[in-house]
Amino acid sequence: SRTRVRATRSTSRVAIAAPPAARSEEGLLALTEMLGDGVARDVVATLAAGIASFLWVKMFGWLASNDVLERKLSRKLVHVSSGPLFMLFSWPLFSSTPKARFFAAIVPLLQAARLAAIGGMKNDAAVRCVSRNGDRRELLKGPLIYCGVVTAITALHWRTSISGVAALSALCGGDGLSDIVGRRLGAGNKLWFNKNKSVAGSAAMFLGAFGFSMGLTSAFHSLGYLQLSASSAAVRLASVAAACTVVEALPITARVDDNILVPVAALLLGRMLFK
Repeated sequence: SRTRVRATRSTSRVAIAAPPAARSEEGLLALTEMLGDGVARDVVATLAAGIASFLWVKMFGWLASNDVLERKLSRKLVHVSSGPLFMLFSWPLFSSTPKARFFAAIVPLLQAARLAAIGGMKNDAAVRCVSRNGDRRELLKGPLIYCGVVTAITALHWRTSISGVAALSALCGGDGLSDIVGRRLGAGNKLWFNKNKSVAGSAAMFLGAFGFSMGLTSAFHSLGYLQLSASSAAVRLASVAAACTVVEALPITARVDDNILVPVAALLLGRMLFK
């Protein structure tokens, strides 16, 4: 009987200490039981992700409007966090049907439509959050392109595409952190071929792109979306991050928005490396 008690206690401990991946799978199974694996689930997931996305951006707008965060930092924190959080917490909510990706793409598409609308009217809080200098016209450039790229990656490189993971990681984690770190630590270490970029910013670009891609790959592998584990893909993900770091540092980004160049470079190299 003592042996049984010990075995029972041991089993309870194992159940309580279930890994995060197992708990996530249990949650997704419960969601499937409640809403099924079709349109109803996708509609609910779209509404939930859309509301969460809107509130996330509004929070940074409030922080910028109340001078808790400076405007440029608020804008870049939205840039860094929105895409990965949408991918990590919203993508698994959608069904396994082929149309699920298009429901998911509605979320960043609505954000793009909102930015386009704000760009034509006065909304100081939103402008403070996502523009560099408080100019409404800026919303029709970088932030709008950002939403467009996230929409395209969602629709075309859905949960089973490691190239999509690498591209979104380079856009958000890499390019976003590059600007934040470069502005603060890059004054004395400008790149010789591009004085608008710095060694500190480029280092942050590489580490952010690589770190985010490893984290998202690990999460998607544990959920069963990706066959490759993060450790198996590490060298190739580092290569993509390095290539995107070079692209982001080139003077050409002054003429072509790096919100386009960086993810395109990641997708092209990713398709070659992850055949």
